[in-house]
Amino acid sequence: MSMVFRSISATNYTVGDSFGWNTPSNGVSTYTTWASGHTFHVGDVLVFNFVTGNHDVARVTQSDYNNCNTGSPLSIMTTSPVDYVLNVTGSYYFICTYHCSQGQKLQVTVDSSSGTTYGPPPPPPPPRSSASSTSTAHAVASCVMSIVLQKLAYGRI
Repeated sequence: MSMVFRSISATNYTVGDSFGWNTPSNGVSTYTTWASGHTFHVGDVLVFNFVTGNHDVARVTQSDYNNCNTGSPLSIMTTSPVDYVLNVTGSYYFICTYHCSQGQKLQVTVDSSSGTTYGPPPPPPPPRSSASSTSTAHAVASCVMSIVLQKLAYGRI
């Protein structure tokens, strides 16, 4: 019987690290630089920390990201913190609907190699030598014989 084993190596990333999800003073380069320092995989989580009521996290299309269009987000999260699971490969686009034009936007690309790995089946046990098989068979037969003899001695057979 072969078995497939699974190892999960998802990572939580705090967007902007200690800066968080805030209005950057140097524009979009804050989040572009942050994202370029990481490799994202399926199953990883982006953690957006911000002041609820002053910021939000909107997932948008590439066009809406490029144009800071806040009118038709794919999804919007308004309560901090936001944990966003990257569940498919490809690019994700996020903006703050309050401060996108000031550079509070993030684009990440999820690598096609998954953070979840499936390993090969474990190797089969080494083949037994015929001497080993013979001695094992003798040991089992001896044990069974001992049980039968004990039962015969006590009249239970």
